[in-house]
Amino acid sequence: MSNDQMAFDGKCAFAVSVGGATKAPDANPKYFVAKDGVTYGFLGIVPKVLFQLIPGSAKRADRLWAKLQAA
Repeated sequence: MSNDQMAFDGKCAFAVSVGGATKAPDANPKYFVAKDGVTYGFLGIVPKVLFQLIPGSAKRADRLWAKLQAA
């Protein structure tokens, strides 16, 4: 899976969700999850699991990414 198919330009969605959008590492295409028509990539298995377990991670990541893009 290429980065252009993943949310956040292929950055780790968990890192984006915890406020690290500007420093988020590139996701490893081996670790991803599709949710609500969006494919989120992750650096590894731990960030992937945390993203899925912590309520509101996707919405928070979307909001923080949009804020970064607007700046």
